[in-house]
Amino acid sequence: MNAGRSLTNRQLLAYAAMESPLAMAATPMALFIAPFYSRDMGLSLAAVGTILMLARFSDVFTDPLVGQLSDRTRSRLGRRKPWILAGAPLMLLAVWMLFVPGAGVGNGYFALWLVLLWLGWTFIAIPYYAWGAEVSPRYHERTRIASFRTAAGLLGTLVAILVPLLTGWWFGYGHAVPESLHVIALCATVALLVAVPFLLLQPEGVPMESRRISLREGLRVMWRNGPFRRLMFGFTLAALGPALGGPLYILFVVHVLKANVASNMVLLVFYVANLAGVLLWNRVAQRIGKRKAWLMGMTTALVAQPGYWFLGEGDLYWMMVVFFILGIGIGSFSALPAAMKADVVDLDRLRSGEDRTALFFSVWSLANKAVIAFAAGFVLNVLAFFDFQAAGENGPEQIMALRAVFIFLPVICYVGALIIMWGYPISEERHRRMIGMLERREARRRAKSLAAVPNPTSA
Repeated sequence: MNAGRSLTNRQLLAYAAMESPLAMAATPMALFIAPFYSRDMGLSLAAVGTILMLARFSDVFTDPLVGQLSDRTRSRLGRRKPWILAGAPLMLLAVWMLFVPGAGVGNGYFALWLVLLWLGWTFIAIPYYAWGAEVSPRYHERTRIASFRTAAGLLGTLVAILVPLLTGWWFGYGHAVPESLHVIALCATVALLVAVPFLLLQPEGVPMESRRISLREGLRVMWRNGPFRRLMFGFTLAALGPALGGPLYILFVVHVLKANVASNMVLLVFYVANLAGVLLWNRVAQRIGKRKAWLMGMTTALVAQPGYWFLGEGDLYWMMVVFFILGIGIGSFSALPAAMKADVVDLDRLRSGEDRTALFFSVWSLANKAVIAFAAGFVLNVLAFFDFQAAGENGPEQIMALRAVFIFLPVICYVGALIIMWGYPISEERHRRMIGMLERREARRRAKSLAAVPNPTSA
């Protein structure tokens, strides 16, 4: 563990770079895949939503399994690196099969490659995020690590949005959604091939482990971890807001604003604001703590979200204003909870006696995936219930259904998250006490181990 000093910016960049290709692969899943397979590939809107939701069921088994196996892996490469090396080629293959499919694909093809994409993502992301939590035990240093990683992810998202626009302007290829997905697949490939070697050259964190407990007992201890439960439910509700709006973004722009998606710069404005928000809330958290900074970010998103209600045909630039404010608020949703996750893992380590960082992150990952899958399946099936046509004309009732789901469901989620996180108990002072107890226990364990070694001079 790096208890005595801060990581250099070079070390942080080498670690954080891996988040960029992960974000490049995830961005189209949140924004483009549903309209692509329903409008361009001919699958029904209800089928796409249902497959997006059901494809995540395999994660119920794979995420905790990969988390526990990663925690207990012992190799010359370390605990985390072998899993990342295994997941990278699988994720890349699935990206190409999903983003650049052949003609005439059906529901089975879509479901198969969705499952494999998320399996490869699990192999990479769970060990990778656990690695970040183990690099330093320091309260504010963890905010810095998570902020660097989140910023790298947002840069990857910006690449996924901006590069297709640039190739469309320069080469006439990239404006249409199928072309954008092809360009994003190329960008993700290059980014992953660059990021993996940089990451593998970095040292992993040193685990503080004294014993092992069964998965069942470990899950029971995890559930009794009150701050973890509060943090997971608060994060899930907060993340559900953007997840509900993401699959509907293009539909809202096309059917409510009557705008041309190919020339739309709104997403770019949102993610630039998102990046600025990450930097802003990182600075705020250094002064007032992670919980208060996150509550301020959620409040900002809550204030901005209803602004969509006042938008209509031709209001693309006004949507940029709403998107900018919303992006600033949502900038608090990734880095701060990720840093707080590492803190609740320390509480578990204190109670269970085992370093189970990746298992915690697997449960967190499973909740995040469930949110995205549920959101896409739910909102698309709601629109299908109102006979909304993704590729056709819609009447006032269908447009009102789109407006209501896109605008007000996220508001409910943000309010719920604020209520849950209001009483989150782990402050900087309490975390400092936990780390002190862990370090003293580790020192006693090492002293006992040394005392048990026979002294050759006494023979």
